[in-house]
Amino acid sequence: MSIQLIKKAVKAFSANSELQPDILYIEGYLMGLGVALQPPLPSEWLEHLFGHYTLEHAKQLEAVMDFYTLCFRRMVRDENTLPKQCVVSKTDPQDSLSAGKPLPLYCMGMLRALTWINTEHINAEQRQQLQWLKEILRGFTSYEQAKKEFEDDCGDFTKVLLKQRRMIPTYVANTAYAMRFADDMVEVLGEYGITDEEMLEQAHEVFNDMLEEVLDRDDEAAIAEFDSLVKRFEENMITPDFRTENMGVFWKMHETRPYMMLRAKRAHLNLCYGNADKAAEELQDLLKLNPNDNQGNRYLLLNCFIVMQDWAQLRDCLGQFSEYSTFTQAAHALMLYATEGDTSHSREAKKALKDRNSHFQKIATGQKKAKPCLDTYTPGSEEEVDYYLEAGGKKAWLSVEGSLFWLRQK
Repeated sequence: MSIQLIKKAVKAFSANSELQPDILYIEGYLMGLGVALQPPLPSEWLEHLFGHYTLEHAKQLEAVMDFYTLCFRRMVRDENTLPKQCVVSKTDPQDSLSAGKPLPLYCMGMLRALTWINTEHINAEQRQQLQWLKEILRGFTSYEQAKKEFEDDCGDFTKVLLKQRRMIPTYVANTAYAMRFADDMVEVLGEYGITDEEMLEQAHEVFNDMLEEVLDRDDEAAIAEFDSLVKRFEENMITPDFRTENMGVFWKMHETRPYMMLRAKRAHLNLCYGNADKAAEELQDLLKLNPNDNQGNRYLLLNCFIVMQDWAQLRDCLGQFSEYSTFTQAAHALMLYATEGDTSHSREAKKALKDRNSHFQKIATGQKKAKPCLDTYTPGSEEEVDYYLEAGGKKAWLSVEGSLFWLRQK
């Protein structure tokens, strides 16, 4: 997913939250988390940043996590330049620092994230670097605050502001470096009961460094990457006891969501590359872990059974889901055609499908290009058909000989 699409989805997530932070505030906050010695868990910082939020579509949460990953990687690579909108105008610096402007929003977001750092657990050098960073960030939260932090009697205040603005990335880099690589870092981290290697590897490697690169991949070779990541989760966190204790509520725990996302994407790739049986087994397990199915795994599972021509399990699933939607209606109609042929019964189901979504026939048969489903879709919309086809629907129809030709018939 491109950075533009990620930010669009993050904005949609924010709009459904209690605090509704601006995207630049969010970016500053996530970059600030990258400075911290030991960042908080996602379940902690998500609520700290957004307040209470409504999760309507998993892709929005995935985008927030993707954005977090991007920001963390930038911090690790010392690529912490501010967004291009975060400027100080030479002609009207006061306007640049007024409420709601990009630079103050970004700086306030980073300042808030820095409150996670417990100054009792860092050394004198780290405290000094952190203090200097907070001072310069506070100076750009408003014009009045800039006057307090930066004004002197030595010359043009606008030039002072421009110089201080250019120094922000340097202060960020110095603080991040001090937090991670001070001479006594091993001793400091020991107060948390962890080593420096454990902090870097466990806190970020699995969740941050790998998710970004893997979740967007659609090639067959990526399946091995998913296998490796899932194995790491199951060795370090998703133990048999953890699984037993939290069965049925996995999606309610933010720490397990990356694991759920990885497994769902692995199932999708397995279906795409001819391993429908593996995909179905994985999806059935995911539905046990999260029966509410916030991820929509049941839709991919229906199409797996069609590709496998396992009509008995498909009938069972359709009965268990008790759901009347484009996804279930399409599975029902396709099953009837595959098992009965062109009968009055199957034609009735086909008509019900077309009535359910008037765009389905033309988009599924390639007569019309669908509007891509980015984050959300409305039932009966073109975006819904695009989501259905991406969720194994296209492969399901292609697996039943003559089905697309039959779909076009009245």
